Amino acid sequence: MKNESSPTTVKKQQFRRTFSGVLLALCLGSSMVCAEEQHPHHPIPLDQYTALLEDPKRDEWQKPDAVIQALNLKEGQVVADIGAGSGYFTLRLARAVGQKGQVFAVDVDEGMLSYLRARLATEKIQNVQVMQVPAHDPLLLDSSLDLAFICDTYHHIEDRDVYLRKLHKALKPNGRLVIVDFYKKEGIPVGPPLSMRLSEETVKKELQTAGMNITKRLTFLPYQYMLIAQPTTDGHGASPVRQQ
Repeated sequence: MKNESSPTTVKKQQFRRTFSGVLLALCLGSSMVCAEEQHPHHPIPLDQYTALLEDPKRDEWQKPDAVIQALNLKEGQVVADIGAGSGYFTLRLARAVGQKGQVFAVDVDEGMLSYLRARLATEKIQNVQVMQVPAHDPLLLDSSLDLAFICDTYHHIEDRDVYLRKLHKALKPNGRLVIVDFYKKEGIPVGPPLSMRLSEETVKKELQTAGMNITKRLTFLPYQYMLIAQPTTDGHGASPVRQQ
């Protein structure tokens, strides 16, 4: 019988952990990038990618339950999960708004959305509408949303000024936009390469330019900032940011 703690076995185990970590870092940068046939730069097949997105170890730093609690959603509200991917947050959002509420699971990739549809059917969740959209437009109706939620995806959106203005129009007058993304600094073991990340200050400026007022900045996530913004009537954010 092979010694499970032999140097060779230990090295193999360390390699598997390191390799998984590298793949997660490459992949988790955006849940809007997924199917290999549609995105040639994607490093692994769809089933392996979804397994990484749904890996319980992600919960340790993504803190999904704490994120949902911080959103303070009410039963009956309407939410869009932008870059829904495998549904990591979609299902949690659906439960938070209840059967009287609705979640639009928005993503560009049909492979991921097929996975999500099957998952919703298995778990008998009926208040989610899955939407395949073009990369430049979430295809959401004006004044339809109480909350637009973008986690680990914003840095991959092109023409973000245009995209933000479309989300601005989709929000109700008192609606909120939430962006969760990775700090642009060294030493973060997950997420996209440093060159792909957007600094918190950059995101704040882009929100303000799009007529969004940042009302809250949350700092409980170890590797990510969490910004909550609302539409302003004059197109310029002016209220002080409340930190938690």
